[in-house]
Amino acid sequence: MSAEVAEKWADWCEGDGSFAICGTDMEEVHRKSEGVKWCFHCRTRHEFWWVVMAPVGLSYYGPTGSIDGIKPECSDLFPGWTREWEDD
Repeated sequence: MSAEVAEKWADWCEGDGSFAICGTDMEEVHRKSEGVKWCFHCRTRHEFWWVVMAPVGLSYYGPTGSIDGIKPECSDLFPGWTREWEDD
């Protein structure tokens, strides 16, 4: 698929002629404090938030949730662990 064709289906595209990576613009719609937790990246305690991002405008994708710290690298999970979300 060319980047020109993909641009009709996405908000942004990056391509080199042989393939394209496309995405949807997202915006923050909800933020709730999860309190102060241990950060395994910073190796200190600081605040974490439950953040919900949703697509801007019409999109195939739905909202996504994540636990965010003070930096993008921050994690309240022990290294190698993953969080599995349920539909509840």
